[in-house]
Amino acid sequence: MARSQAQDVIRCQYCEDEPAVFHCVPCGDELCPRCKVFHLKSKVASGHNIVRLSERLHPTNQIKMCEVHSSKAYEACCEDCQVPVCITCIQEVHGKHAIGKIQDLFEKQKTKTENELSKMKTQYKSKIIQRIKDFKNGESEIKTSHKDIRQTMKKQAQDFIDHIRAILKESLDESSKNETEKLIEISQYTAEAERFEQNLDQLIEKFETLTESSHPADLILYRKRNHDIFKRLKFPEKINLTMPSFKIGQLSKSQNEHQFGKFTSGHISSLKSSDGSLQVKDLSGSASVKPSTKKELRRSVKLSVIKTQIRELYHVSCRDERSAYISGDGLGIQLKDKSGTELDNISTDGQPFGLAVMQDGSLIYSDYDNKVIYRVSPNKQTTTLINTEDSPSGLCCTRLGDILVCMCLFNTAKVVKYSSSGRKIQEFETDQNRRRLFFYPTFVCDNINEDICVSDWSMNKNVVVLTKSGNLRFKYDGKVQAGRFKFDPYGLATDSLGHILIANNANNAIHLISQDGDFLSCILTENDGIALPHGISVDTHDNLWLVEYKNACVKVYQHLF
Repeated sequence: MARSQAQDVIRCQYCEDEPAVFHCVPCGDELCPRCKVFHLKSKVASGHNIVRLSERLHPTNQIKMCEVHSSKAYEACCEDCQVPVCITCIQEVHGKHAIGKIQDLFEKQKTKTENELSKMKTQYKSKIIQRIKDFKNGESEIKTSHKDIRQTMKKQAQDFIDHIRAILKESLDESSKNETEKLIEISQYTAEAERFEQNLDQLIEKFETLTESSHPADLILYRKRNHDIFKRLKFPEKINLTMPSFKIGQLSKSQNEHQFGKFTSGHISSLKSSDGSLQVKDLSGSASVKPSTKKELRRSVKLSVIKTQIRELYHVSCRDERSAYISGDGLGIQLKDKSGTELDNISTDGQPFGLAVMQDGSLIYSDYDNKVIYRVSPNKQTTTLINTEDSPSGLCCTRLGDILVCMCLFNTAKVVKYSSSGRKIQEFETDQNRRRLFFYPTFVCDNINEDICVSDWSMNKNVVVLTKSGNLRFKYDGKVQAGRFKFDPYGLATDSLGHILIANNANNAIHLISQDGDFLSCILTENDGIALPHGISVDTHDNLWLVEYKNACVKVYQHLF
């Protein structure tokens, strides 16, 4: 192609003198009007398609090579297949098909495409613009929403911190107040003892004078006038000290004691003399009355009766002060609140022989037949926590987070302590003298002083209480008065004062004993309408939950104030 150096003019490819005006599409030559005539006379297989030079770049005037036969150009279209074809395509594939012009098929497709193009421009374009706008608005809303939430979280966190500080102050104040009260209380005992000592010293001095340096008649007359001197001389009472405790709570927004912890007051209780007197007299005959304790027993008050469809009830374990897990004859464990509403129902492969709630809120239960302790997490995932060597029955979670399990198999009877992860820590089978502790341990619980309390359902029918190291502290046989009580201990629980509560199935009663094994009272009996009490549990508010074996109901009582 020849071009002028002075002007940007396309010259005729043949004469090179005249400007080119035409373009031959098949040949690709630029032609002036005179050379166009001679060019049309030349023979080419595809023929000539002469267009004006200005139209040569239009797509319809360009040569498109076949995708299948790259050396051949598209020359027609197959109307049956709706595709462009070259000569070779027609010969090899489309020979029997209807063949038409590319331009005709192009015009049809162009009309259809233009309609679709119009729809895309008018409808789709506006819709996608609006959609993008919506998305961007959504992004803005998300950012704003999260910003507001983070501000709310920060405020809530600050409120929670302030709340915790208030709980801490209240708990510290309560501890300080309790310390002051107890120091005043014990100082009164100390003053009485010191007064007794002073009077005793005076009496000793008097007796020494009468026996060593006085006239014999003086001693005789003094003894005559004071023949009851030792009857009036009453030794001061001993006291039983229970140290205050602090129960670590779970983080929960439901109640303060779960958020931070619950302060449990220590107390001072007098050990009564044989005649029941609580008086301390000095030699002059004046009496001093022991100050009352902070918490006193009163008649139990029924709070709720919860009906169930379970034929025979065996076990109950409080989740909190509002609800408890229960189980009985057959499979499954129910979670019910005080109103009787069923909050959850947990399926089990075997019948549960013991229930307990861990510090993280998980439920654990024992499968006696399969020798397994299962754990049901708060999200209801059931896993095997412990594969036991012997058959597990009653169990509990201690205040320190460990697990105590009663084990029985043939002649083996023991209580085993595990960590919360299922690692065996300690076994309790014999006492410090290598004597057998249990015959058939069925229920177990711990006390505020870390004692281990076990209901031994056997020929002896005792409640066995051990120290945390496994030494025997005492056994309680329920014989508080000769011939009055039959004793068949089942469920056990302890309250915040260290009392041990025992379900006496044989006599339809709940025994209350001190942490040292002294009988205090029967807080519930047949006269209160209970029958065949089996499992019992004390919630975080010191309310007693008990299940009755045959009545298919759970009863809730308040026994402390």
